[in-house]
Amino acid sequence: MIMRPSHSDILRGLEPLATVARLAFIGVAKNCGKTTTLNFLLASGACAGRTVGLVSVGIDGEVADLLLGTRKPPIAVRAGDWVVTARDALLKSSARVEYVASMGFSTPLGEVVCARVMEAGTVVLAGLRHREDLRQAIATLESHGVDLVLVDGAYGRTIGASSGIADGVIISTGAVISEKIDVICDRTAALIERLGLDPIEVDWQRALMARAVAEDRFLLGGADCDAVATPASSALLGLGEAAKRWSQEMSAVAIPGLVSDRVVEHLIDLPIARGAATHTLLVPDGTVLQASARLMRRLRRDWEIRSLSAPRILAITVNPSSIAGHAVDALALGEALQARWPEALIFDPQAVF
Repeated sequence: MIMRPSHSDILRGLEPLATVARLAFIGVAKNCGKTTTLNFLLASGACAGRTVGLVSVGIDGEVADLLLGTRKPPIAVRAGDWVVTARDALLKSSARVEYVASMGFSTPLGEVVCARVMEAGTVVLAGLRHREDLRQAIATLESHGVDLVLVDGAYGRTIGASSGIADGVIISTGAVISEKIDVICDRTAALIERLGLDPIEVDWQRALMARAVAEDRFLLGGADCDAVATPASSALLGLGEAAKRWSQEMSAVAIPGLVSDRVVEHLIDLPIARGAATHTLLVPDGTVLQASARLMRRLRRDWEIRSLSAPRILAITVNPSSIAGHAVDALALGEALQARWPEALIFDPQAVF
């Protein structure tokens, strides 16, 4: 039986947040409680003494889900917090803000701006759609003294946890995934495994991956041979050439971008992978792995997967209720997750168990 963490227990568990500059909130599925967790962090005192900036990849803080129509929790900000969002989104916000800078680009929701919160209230965060938008927003916030950026990522958006952006992650999971606790745990494990890839430890592999990122192209390589680039710019097209260019000295594939189902199918079908134990797929971070869990399991039979970086997972939060109307026992879910990750901080931000 695990202890039900109290408010003070959670604050102690979140002490590593003091060393984090950029924290991403990632959901295993939609409506798992990311925004509720963000609100808890702001209201709990976990961010005390920090100048906080908030951004979203997608739209967060709206009253109702745009797709499902279900009610959603607003994002509650404090005086002194900062936001980057679209002007039309601020028209739906109750917090009084002061415009400080334009981000230099617009969306269907209007110009995207950086603003300082003058009076507490709620905000809608929107306007950031791409990785470079996010990088620019974070840089702008930090230039105005923000020392903790909170990135609320819409469902399926793990950009916030990608390399060079977040140095900490909180994962939200819950009953919306399934009525069965073991299924919830399995889906959560798949995401954690994807984000927490083993680091690249071999020098030549790290150099190969760094070059692939710098040149934004797919590369083949090995310890005793020069890197080989295929003519194609994408991994999907490049893998079609890989079998022709592969030599016995090669043992790694470096892919700087998306690893989709089709890419994994090509890797699985390569003759070089069958029965070998030394082939390695190199990626910048786990967020690029977007293939199904089934295909990833097949790939791992013959391939190691390593990354340039992986964010620290600071906590796992649970939402024991589902918008479909069913619920699971919060304590039982917490215990099942704790059994898989004994050292993790696990709690329900709505009703601390």
